[in-house]
Amino acid sequence: MSNNSSNTAEPAQQWQRLSPWAILYFIVNTGYRLIADGFLNMLPVLVLFVVNVERKIFWAAWGGGIALLALVAYGCAYYATFRFRVQGDAQVLLHKGVFTKERLALRFTRVQNINLATPFYFAPLGRTNCQFDAAGSSDKEIVLPALSNAHAQQLRRFILASKQRSDEEEADTEQEAQVATSADLALPNHEVAKYGLMSNMALLALAALMPIVNMVDGLFEQVVIANLDAFFNAHDLLAAYAEELTLITLLIAAVILTVGGSVIMALLRFYNFELFIEQARFRRVAGLLERQQLSMCFTKVQSATIKQNWVAVLLRRYTLSFAQVATFGPKHQQDKQSLLLPVLTHAQMTQMMATMFPWFANYDSDLQPVSRRYFWHRVGLFAALPLATVSCSLAAFLHWAFIALALLILPLALYHYCIYKRLGWQLVSHQGQEFLIHRSGLIGSVLTVCELFKAQQVSVVQTALMAKAQVATISIQFASKRLTLPFMPEQQARMLADRLLFHIETDQRAWF
Repeated sequence: MSNNSSNTAEPAQQWQRLSPWAILYFIVNTGYRLIADGFLNMLPVLVLFVVNVERKIFWAAWGGGIALLALVAYGCAYYATFRFRVQGDAQVLLHKGVFTKERLALRFTRVQNINLATPFYFAPLGRTNCQFDAAGSSDKEIVLPALSNAHAQQLRRFILASKQRSDEEEADTEQEAQVATSADLALPNHEVAKYGLMSNMALLALAALMPIVNMVDGLFEQVVIANLDAFFNAHDLLAAYAEELTLITLLIAAVILTVGGSVIMALLRFYNFELFIEQARFRRVAGLLERQQLSMCFTKVQSATIKQNWVAVLLRRYTLSFAQVATFGPKHQQDKQSLLLPVLTHAQMTQMMATMFPWFANYDSDLQPVSRRYFWHRVGLFAALPLATVSCSLAAFLHWAFIALALLILPLALYHYCIYKRLGWQLVSHQGQEFLIHRSGLIGSVLTVCELFKAQQVSVVQTALMAKAQVATISIQFASKRLTLPFMPEQQARMLADRLLFHIETDQRAWF
């Protein structure tokens, strides 16, 4: 790109080309998308190649070379057709595409985040990718790759300043643009590793790999299981338990691979985590292979969610996420709309929540429960009724079935009682604003905080039996998620619905 290092306040408004280094981004990004999107479809071909093809290294080298040349050719062609333009203080225009031409226009008012991501291969070059996340958009986001750091920062400041003048709700841009010298929150990498233990990322990866294991079951049995079995049989003391030891070894290896993979994935995503708070805006910098810089204005936050699963309870850690308008697309696109703080102590979590919500203190106090009828509803519908049906069906063949299945009522009732006790809600008023606190969970908890005027839809459901019991279920759709409070006392449900509708209809503040 010409004039990438310009320090003028307003970017050039003529059509511009990217730096030739952008070809590297197009090659890597296209290759990643082909692997991620077509991996499962290519599994049968890969299995046939491994099992049936001779001279695997020779043909793999030929195939890999042809694929690399195709990627390079496509990256060069994509770069040649890529043009962008900043049109006044209104929108960004983009022309791109090799086989399918695209013309994109993104208005500044629809921009939620302008994130700067520096992949490891751009870091020595002083280049970064400028990513525009639009409200409600997942597949049409704009990425300007390989910009110089100075040009990307200049473009970001200009668009945020124009957006501020349009929305009249952002803080002073010059103050916002100042970069903090020290992070307000920094997570050591050994703490980041704990997020790998708390998350289920590796379990999802393991589930995705199961089709491969099933397809190469014979090869796995010959190479791994047979060698393990032979190893244990070779030792006289272990030979009698060779099968059991082989199974235990495989289970331990699976656990180590799962946990280790999850920790590695957490470090890749949140390595050297730093969070800056700059004039009513969060700015997060993290990542190993790609140094991601994500920003989020306080006014754009739709909900704050505190999560603590059973592993987090043992580690005494919390995961906090601030969500913007949710997108309907791939999971990785949805994640870009959330600012995730992966692993926090109780003090850090309370501090970050108090930054966003000054009234926030002891989040577990004074939460109101739903009606006890919710517990009896769950026990009857999900425990007593299924067990009674199964026991009656088996009673003719197994006379002890009824007694055996009846004993399962106790653990199932305890399970549903824990869910009932965790479910709670509360309204909090602060300086003329009202917030809803919603908690659910089992051993841990998921606690969500939303401001009432940001609700989009409210529905109150009441069946004939619920009306007789004077309970109702209220469902609230926010821009980031849906919250449900089942079997609330009818009077409380109507009151909450009225408060939500009042704020939706009367509050004129912008939340988009």
